[in-house]
This record gives sequence, structure tokens and C-alpha cells, in this order.
Amino acid sequence: DEHNDVQKKTFTKWINARFSKSGKPPVKDMFTDLKDGRKLLDLLEGLTGKPLPKERGSTRVHALNNVNRVLQVLHQNNVELVNIGGTDIVDGNHKLTLGLLWSIILHWQVKDVMKNIMSDLQQTNSEKILLSWVRQSTRPYSQVNVLNFTTSWADGLAFNAVIHRHKPELFNWDKVIKMSPAERLEHAFSIAKNHLGIEKLLDPEDVAVQLPDKKSIIMYLTSLFEVLPKQVTMEDIREAVALEEEQGSSRAETPSTVTEVDMDLDSYQVALEEVLTWLLSAEDAFREQEEISGDVEEVKEQFSTHEGFMMELTAHQSSVGSVLQAGNQLVAQGNLSPEEEFEIQEQMLLLNSRWEELRVESMDRQSRLHDMLMELQKQQLQQLSNWLTVTEERIQKMESQHLAEDLESLQKQLEEHKSLQSDLETEQVKVNSLTHMVVIVDESSGESATAILEEQLQRLGERWTAVCRWTEERRVKLQEIHLLWQELLEEQCLLKAWLTEKEEALSKVQTSNFKDQTDLSVNVRKLAILKEDMGMKRQTLDQLNELGQDVAQILGNGRASSKIDQDQEELTQRWDSLVQKLEDYSNQVTQAVGSVGLSQVSQKSAAETMPLKEQVVVKQSRQELPPPPPPKKRQIPGESEVKKKFDAESAELLNWISKSKSAIQAIDIKEYKKMRETSNMKEKLKVIEKERVEKSQKLDELKQSGHILLDQMGKEGLSTVDIKTVIEKISLGWKDVVQQLEEVARKIKYQEDINAYFKEMSELEKTVIEKDGWLKNDASSASQPSAVLKDLCQQELTHLVSLSPRLEHLKATCKALTSQPMPPNFIQESLNGFLDRFKLTRQKLEERHQQLKK
Repeated sequence: DEHNDVQKKTFTKWINARFSKSGKPPVKDMFTDLKDGRKLLDLLEGLTGKPLPKERGSTRVHALNNVNRVLQVLHQNNVELVNIGGTDIVDGNHKLTLGLLWSIILHWQVKDVMKNIMSDLQQTNSEKILLSWVRQSTRPYSQVNVLNFTTSWADGLAFNAVIHRHKPELFNWDKVIKMSPAERLEHAFSIAKNHLGIEKLLDPEDVAVQLPDKKSIIMYLTSLFEVLPKQVTMEDIREAVALEEEQGSSRAETPSTVTEVDMDLDSYQVALEEVLTWLLSAEDAFREQEEISGDVEEVKEQFSTHEGFMMELTAHQSSVGSVLQAGNQLVAQGNLSPEEEFEIQEQMLLLNSRWEELRVESMDRQSRLHDMLMELQKQQLQQLSNWLTVTEERIQKMESQHLAEDLESLQKQLEEHKSLQSDLETEQVKVNSLTHMVVIVDESSGESATAILEEQLQRLGERWTAVCRWTEERRVKLQEIHLLWQELLEEQCLLKAWLTEKEEALSKVQTSNFKDQTDLSVNVRKLAILKEDMGMKRQTLDQLNELGQDVAQILGNGRASSKIDQDQEELTQRWDSLVQKLEDYSNQVTQAVGSVGLSQVSQKSAAETMPLKEQVVVKQSRQELPPPPPPKKRQIPGESEVKKKFDAESAELLNWISKSKSAIQAIDIKEYKKMRETSNMKEKLKVIEKERVEKSQKLDELKQSGHILLDQMGKEGLSTVDIKTVIEKISLGWKDVVQQLEEVARKIKYQEDINAYFKEMSELEKTVIEKDGWLKNDASSASQPSAVLKDLCQQELTHLVSLSPRLEHLKATCKALTSQPMPPNFIQESLNGFLDRFKLTRQKLEERHQQLKK
């Protein structure tokens, strides 16, 4: 029944592949759709190229007439049918409908495809030719030994080997070996579909079974035979016949099926030895695995390693099953002595028990690794949750505190905030680890477990983002206040020093008892210079008052604001006092001018030196040096739309820069490998690069709003240090991201170059292995004439020597790869090892050729 289902599925695909070429609608249910004979006549029309009329009606009589016409066409084309009548098809008899279709497929798919080679080799058995071709095609592959059209195909290796032998450029054989049977089958069918144009007539789940359906496999193989090179010789046919005779097969072949090749004792022993050798190495590999770690990253690595090991077990499961099946087949044939039969049963018992023990232990380790990984990741999540709770409380406490009363205290708050930032950076490493969580969903937990975990991660992610955002915003605010306050104190200090200097200069001005006219002129000049200096400095005092207002308003601390106001008041009083003294001194000098009684020339000189007329000296001085105006309330730039836009854009860019650095770090290649899949890394890099292009517009907008803000603040005499600091930080961060993107892209390209290098080396190694295999077979093939062997040896040697250009290319590639900074050692070491083997094989072939020439 299982084979009937598979045949139904496969034959339906074959029919529909034919119909798609002629534009006819596909068959949905084969047993139903073929009952009236119309679809069968459509099929035969395409196969014979002749129009076949159909009955117009839809009664049972019309259906019988259509089916009988089908049988008549088959008879005319020498398609033999046994015990199949028209009523069987019209009544929907499953088995006979499949039998009819198989006869059609055998004639037009199998024999028609192979008729030329059958004629050339003067052979009538198409299936024996097909088996010979498959065995010849798969001979270089030590993992493949095709004995039949059923069990030999279950593990998927044979399909891939047939394709790879004729089209080695399509894929890497070593990669196929590591796959599971189902993956190998899907790989072969996809390659054949995409590169050879062969429809996926088979489904992996139907072939990866204990006993696949023979007819379906033959049908698919003839599709491969049709498009691939056909290198079948009489020697290949004789080998297949000899194999059959050695296995003691005496069954007559039917024209519609391939005779199963019986298992012989020697083949069984070879297969058993291969499986036991692999099993021993697998047991050793399993024992060498380290104890399960308590570190989450190490457990992830261990889990990944063991997952690969489990995949290897799965890949070899069919091989173990085939050997056990072969042993049972040998015993069932009844050709063994009691001792041989007992030995085989003991061997099968041993193989089965060792396999089962390894399988159970491996599954147990996988389960324990899973449990440990989930527990450690659960602890990670809980640790992050606890850390966030503590940090959120810490933030609440910091928020509740007033900003500092003095600059020294503010500096301490900045240091405290830096400590919080440092803790965030430390925790970021753990958060990055959580972004690469390994989630294993088993049947018991289902999708709900994943949903719960995703929800938990989302909540923690939102809390983490909120903490990071608050920390960054507070850092910007604290730095802004610190810079403004520091600037205020520095400017106050400078103004104090300036006032002291002017007070001292004024105290040295002489206002009476002048010796002569020159003495008077000098002091008049001193007063004029002082008045000019104070006129120029008055704007500084105004700006200082405004700066003090800004700092006090941002601080929002009453005591700190009072202290700032007090300092500003002291400076204002000193300024007023200096202005008053200067006016008093000017009055006194004016009186001195009158008492001395200067001549007209002297008066003119005094007037030029001090451009004040006697009558208005005091009045004029008051007009030129009024006391500073009361502090003005003005809008802080932080409240403007430009400032708000700048803050929003800068926060967004800083957040993206931080996030991108983490994402780049996650895909960065820490160490190179011989072969590594890079498509996932390239895809992630592409996403970041796309975001960078999108964010570049935001960067331009930020710079534009920054320049507007700087101009605005400059005109208002405000400090622009903080704005410049933010712009510089974003510019440097952006440059850093661009450099990191370029570096990761370079590393990925380098890894891909390494992949291509080792792929080329692997293909060359296969050729060397083939030559070694030929040398081994040559040593045991004494039946071959020496002249034939000599020619064959010359061919093998010529082929090997023809690889020299590829070898030189490989060396050049190695040189290019190792010229990069800090190249991995395995690049040169692998080449050295391969060159030694190549040289040794060539030497052996040359020596063998010389021997055969003698």
C-alpha cells in the first residue's frame, strides 16, 4: 500500500510534467481522473505524436470506448500488458491502473531513452544497463555502493554522486556527506531541477525509508540518464552480470522490473567493516566531548557541536540499517553454514547494541545540553531582570535628588553618573548574548513556549532601552550644566581680576596738586583710557548676568541660584563703585583745570586729551557709564524649536550608532575557518548598511540644525561648547560605524575567498584520491593486459599533469590570501599537505607507468 501511494504520487508528477509541456490541465487525483480514458488518450497523443479522437459522451460506455482505444494504441506500439482490461481502469482499480501507467512509463520513458545505447551494446535489458551506468558513475565515491534500485538509494548519497560525477561544478561533495538523508535527497532533486531541468518526481520522505519504491526510482534515474553523459561499456555490463552471478541469483528477469541483486557474504562483510569503522570513530568522538559547562556561551558552542554530531548519526542511520537488512537477507537466503549464520547473527546483535547505545547516550547528552542551556539562559534573563530592577531604583533615587549646589558637588554627580554608564556598558555584553539565544521548541512545549520567551525578551528589551535612554539624556543634561557653570565661574573670575586691575589703576590717578600742565594732562589721559575700557567691558557684564540666569534656571536649586545671584550682585556693586569713583575723579580734575588757569593752547590740549568740556564732565561721564541694567529674563535656547529638533535628532543618531556598533560586533568574524557560511552575516550587514544610508540624511539635518543653533546662540552671546561637543561625538561615532562596517565587509570577503580556495583544493583533492584509488585497483587487476594497463596509466598520469594550471592558480590564491594581515596558519599548511600528496601520487603513477613500459 505504501508503494502504491508513492507510485501514485510519482506517476502523477510524471504525467503532469508531460501535460505542462503541451499546455494541458494537470491531473489531480490519478485514479479518478484517468477512469474515463480521456486523460490517458491525451498522454498517448503527446508520447506518440499522433492525434487520438475521444468519445464525446460521458457515460460508462463512452469511458470504456476511450480506455479500449488506449489499450489498442499500446498494443500497436508493442507495449505488453498482462491481465489488464478496460473495465479495470474504468472501475478505478488502483493496482492495475498503476500497472498500466508503469507499462507506459517503461516503454516511453525508460526504454525509449535508452534505446540507442541498448542497440550499441546489443543488450535488451534496459534495467541492467541502467544499473551498470549508475555503478560506473558512482565508483569514485567510497561512501556509495549501489547494489539495487531500492535500499541503495535511501540515504541520498547515490543520487548526489551520480550528479556530482558528471557535474562536479554544481556543488561540494563534502558538504553533502554531512547532510541527513532527507536533506541529501532534497539537495539532489533541487540541483537536478534547477540545473538539469528534471522535474522533482520524487519526494525525499518517500525515498528515505527502509525499502523505497523501485519503479519510482528507476523512472527518476532514467531522467538523469537522459541528460547526463552515457559512458556504459560492455565491461560495465559484464561487471553487473558477474556481480549478479556471484550473488547466486537464479531468478528470471521480468520485462517490467529490475531483478534485485542478492547480497553475498563478502559484500556484507565489507559493508559491516565500513559501518563498524565509522561507529568506532563516532564513539571516540562522543567520548571526547567535554563535560557540560556552566558557562552559557560555552554551552551554546557545545550544543552546536553536538547538534552536528547528531546530524552525522542521522546521516549514517540508513547505513547501519542497510547492513542489518543485508545480514537478515543473507540468513534468509539459506546459503550459509551454521557457523556463518551464527557469526552474522552475533555481528548484527553487536552492531545493533552498539548503535543503540550510542544513539541513546547521544540523545541523553542532547537533552542534558538543552536543559542546561535553557536553565542558564533563564538565569541570564532573571539576572538581567534583577539588574534592571536595581538600576531602575538607582535611577529613581538619582532623579529625586536636586542638582548640585556648587560645581564641586556637580562634578561628583557626574562621576556617579559615569559609574552608572560604566555598569550599563558592562551589562551590554550580557544583553548582546541574549540577542543570540538558542531556543529549542519540543513537541510538549510547542509554539507557546516561544511566544512566552519572546514576550519576556520584549519586556526586558523595553526596560533596557528606557534605562539607556534616561542615562544618555541625563548625561547630556549634566554635561551641559557643568560646561555652562564652569564657563560662568571662569568669566566671573576674569571679570573680578579685571575690576581689581582697574581699581588699582584709578587709585593711581592724581586729582590735585599738579606740578605743571604736563602733569595734569597725563592724569586726564589716564581717566579717559579708564572710561574707554569700562565702556568696552560693559557688554561682558551684561552677558555674565544672562549666563548666571541660565545656569540658575537649569539647576532649579534655590541655594545654588542664591549663591549665583549673590556673586553677580557683588560684581555689579564693584562695577557701580568703580563707575562712581571714576565720576568723582573726573569732577576733581575738572576743578583742577579751572584753578590752574590754563592758556588757550593748554586748554585746547587738555580738551583733545580728554574729550570732555568742563561744563559737562560729570554729566557726560554718567551718560557714557551708566550702571548695568537689571538682569533681563530671556528665553533659554533649550526651549526653542531648533534646540528641540537638534536634541531629538542627536538622541536618535546616538541611539542608532550604539545599536549599530553592537550589531556589527555580533556579526564580526573573530576567527577564520576553512569553510563557513557567510550569507547570514552578509544579510545582516546589508540591513545595517541600508540603515546607514537612511540615517545619513538625518546626519545632514542634524548638522544643519546645529549650525542654525550655533549662529543663534553666538548672536545671543551664549556658550556653544555643549552643542559642538554633541556634534563632534556624533561625527566621530558615525565615522567609527562606517569604519567598522568596512572592516566587517572586508573580513566576510576574506572568508569567502578562503571558502573558494578550499573548494578548489577539495575538487583537486578528489582527483588525487581517484588516482590513488586507480593505483590500488590496478594492483589487484592482474586480469588486465599490460598494454591496456599502460595506456590507462598514461591517461591517469596525463589527467593529473593537466591539473598543473589549476595547481598554480591555487598557489597564487594562497599567496594572495597569506599576504593579508594576520592570515590563519591553516591556509598555507593545507596547501603544503595537499602539494605533498599530489607530488607523491604523481610519483607513484610515473613509477607505475615505467614498470608497465618494461
